[in-house]
Amino acid sequence: MSISRDDWIDAAWDILGEAGVEGIRIEQLARKLSVTKGSFYWHFKNRQGLVDAMIQRWLGMREEDRPSFSATSEDPSERLWRVIERGITRGTRGQAAALRLWAQRNPEVEEKIVSADAIRRQFLVDQFKALGHEEETAEIRAEVYMSVISAEFLHSGSRNETDRLAMARRKHEMLIR
Repeated sequence: MSISRDDWIDAAWDILGEAGVEGIRIEQLARKLSVTKGSFYWHFKNRQGLVDAMIQRWLGMREEDRPSFSATSEDPSERLWRVIERGITRGTRGQAAALRLWAQRNPEVEEKIVSADAIRRQFLVDQFKALGHEEETAEIRAEVYMSVISAEFLHSGSRNETDRLAMARRKHEMLIR
């Protein structure tokens, strides 16, 4: 049985959402995939390489920096909504929270997340400005919106998707006013 790099990332991604980065163990993953640890080292230099691949996966899920994302709607409030909606509907289950916690103890990971967050933050600021808010107000609203996005799973992750979306929509509506 040949296991791909993506198979390793998929298996680790599932564990990440349940047990955090600390719960990812090469031996445990190898057993789950029914392969030897040697297969892991064929695809990754070390465990950090796997963690880096998961960070890239997570950051790659972000769409707001892609021209096609903004082109789907002329309404800035709808573009804002799509950011949080995608975070809920793409099926992550705590991976973002686990990676953010990991970043607090790992400066290299923190740097990657801070860089991606700066892009997201600027996108959000631009949308709030397009809604008519002054620069300072747009910046504050963007920060609050990012906090809502980051905390959504921790606050509502045990609920079904419909309820999560409804709760997020209420927060969204309050912030776009």
